[in-house]
Amino acid sequence: MGQAVPARAPLLDRPRDAARRRRDRWVDLALLLPGVGFLGLFLIVPLAQVFLRSVGLAVIGQAGRFTWDYYRQFWAEAPYRDGFFFSLWLGVASTVLSLGLALVFSALMQVRFPGRLLISVLYKIPLVVPSLVAAFLILSLIAPGGILARLVFHWGWSWPHLVYDRWGWGIILVLVWHNVPFMMVIISAVMAGIPQDVIDAARNLGAPPWEVFRRVTVPLSMSGISAAALLVFIQVFGAFAVPALLESAYPLALPVVMQTEMMDHANWALASALGSVLTIASGIVLFLYYRLVQGRGAVVR
Repeated sequence: MGQAVPARAPLLDRPRDAARRRRDRWVDLALLLPGVGFLGLFLIVPLAQVFLRSVGLAVIGQAGRFTWDYYRQFWAEAPYRDGFFFSLWLGVASTVLSLGLALVFSALMQVRFPGRLLISVLYKIPLVVPSLVAAFLILSLIAPGGILARLVFHWGWSWPHLVYDRWGWGIILVLVWHNVPFMMVIISAVMAGIPQDVIDAARNLGAPPWEVFRRVTVPLSMSGISAAALLVFIQVFGAFAVPALLESAYPLALPVVMQTEMMDHANWALASALGSVLTIASGIVLFLYYRLVQGRGAVVR
């Protein structure tokens, strides 16, 4: 018996398949073009322009010449270097304090108690208050002539210096007040997804509430905790409005220094270098976060 010859596609169908694949690629490209064009026009192009300006290229009103002088100036001169570390301090301190409060309050919000629904609505109020308005509210409370200072004055107490101080405690207080609810929204959602059977099993084995929180709730919520901490740190690290209103004469946060160099001194090249330093530092933090998440085998969403 003769062997059956496998059927082959007609030669006329091959050009049609190739044309169909080319058409599908053009359709995919057309569908991706709006998103890619938006990212390129409003993200990649401005970032590239800022970096080129920071190295002496594309400088307005001057001849372009490649140089690292503006980055050397940032590191050599104390106001710029101290401004960077002051912004870093604000970011770390605000993130740590906000995270600690958000963890505790998020865990409490998983417990059913009278008035829980009302509190779940009230704690979100700072989310709709602009940062500048929040700074004015806190300033009216903790300033040397604020409400609390006047209140304790009648009792013969002295009010601590929380505004315009070297360490920026007034700034940190505003940022914590503003960011704790933001963290709670993320962390509470993750904690609510923890199976109740896991919590009940830990309690049945004799674990006290604190141990359940430390050994069960927090480890199972690490994906939300790390994401919330990352977003808050990057936001606070580059914050301008609150530090500009509440910080002392020295040091100034790096975004405030950047605005001064750009608007008051018209030194766009140095301002671009300062902005590039902020962007690169935030990018390094983001890279370390993804490395940490991948190292733990977590799923990045």
